Amino acid sequence: MRILKQEIYFPIIIGIHFFFWAIDLYFYNGLFKEVSSDTLIFGELTNLTWKNPHRILGEVFSSWVVTVFAFNFLMATRARWVENLFGGLDKMYLIHRRSGVIAVFLLLAHFIVVPRDLVSFNPGKPLGFYAFVLIIIGVILSAAPIFKKKIPYHKWINFHKLMGVFYVMGVIHGILVDSLIKELPITRVYVFGMSFIGIAAWVYKAFLFNIFNKKLHYNIKSIKELSNDTIEIETYTKSKKLIYKAGQFAFFTFPSISKKEQHPFTLSSHPHEDTLRITVKGLGDYTNDLASKLKIQDTVIVEGPYGKFSSSYSKEKEQIWIAGGIGITPFLSLVKDYYTNKVTLYWCVNNKNEAPYKKELEKIALQNPLFEFILWDSSEKGHITVDDLSLREPQKKSYLICGPEALKKNIMKQLKTEGVKQKNVYDEEFTFR
Repeated sequence: MRILKQEIYFPIIIGIHFFFWAIDLYFYNGLFKEVSSDTLIFGELTNLTWKNPHRILGEVFSSWVVTVFAFNFLMATRARWVENLFGGLDKMYLIHRRSGVIAVFLLLAHFIVVPRDLVSFNPGKPLGFYAFVLIIIGVILSAAPIFKKKIPYHKWINFHKLMGVFYVMGVIHGILVDSLIKELPITRVYVFGMSFIGIAAWVYKAFLFNIFNKKLHYNIKSIKELSNDTIEIETYTKSKKLIYKAGQFAFFTFPSISKKEQHPFTLSSHPHEDTLRITVKGLGDYTNDLASKLKIQDTVIVEGPYGKFSSSYSKEKEQIWIAGGIGITPFLSLVKDYYTNKVTLYWCVNNKNEAPYKKELEKIALQNPLFEFILWDSSEKGHITVDDLSLREPQKKSYLICGPEALKKNIMKQLKTEGVKQKNVYDEEFTFR
């Protein structure tokens, strides 16, 4: 199945709108009219037909906002078929974030351009204004880097859930006010149909998700403090085990810290192992000093698995793996899979003291002639480049990359200049938030 990447997703959203609007407007013969309306910055509109650009553009923008948010709520359900469509939950959440930012600009454009009826009062008008303000605030707090760093995750996620309430307010606004959309049969069905899907998806995620998504219960077997604020947590269960593939991740809840707050962690254990292992680096208020917050036998609630970061897509080719820092975690699981072609893993760290799995990977390399491990110490060698990989026929290899965004962008850009096609490069998003 073709993966719906953002390069495809956004043109599809735009294209569908133009197609429906174009057909409806071409055949529309109604008498919708601006009797007495005003706009935010373009002044009053009196006795104008529906053909005025303010009305058409204003409502096109609003219909985009409605459908973009509807798809975002659908993504938030973590439904398997939606994840498969986008090629992994990490990729889907990236599109989710960018869609939210785009929706804000579309909402601003709608607010500036769309005419407001001055003839009679309608409760939908103030409701629309409140929805507009709250959605703007919600997206800024959710997406702006400065707020994501300063707002604790549990507070951030709780406020993010309120976006559904703001969305419902906006949809009710659209139902109550007079609009051209209501006059256009295809556009009306599409916009209000997507509104229903968006609201249903939000209701499911907010109130029904925990009922239909059964979580697994584990207990902590061991906690190891490794290095550089990094710990390893190994868990076990006497009941049903998590069924997953190497390279996937799951959402973990530690009730002893918070019963409702969950975080995604890549599984560094292998599916054939009896225990479940994660490696956590302190990167925020929740993960900092995590070892001191937990103890042996504490309950761990696991939901998953998710993700499509797998070497199985290209086992017929020689593979180059590049990990940056804590980005080594999926490779700790993948390295224990079986390969028919050579695999070379480059682990980039600031210094050798930040490589707690060095001996483990070196041992695997000694036992497996098809696996080569290279520790890249940036303090001695500088940042790794494609030239450092000494590749022969780079176009015939496949590449798996997991690590900080700067590392991924630099390597992927350099691979592109070497003629490597995008379909042969697989990456894992480093953060969801």
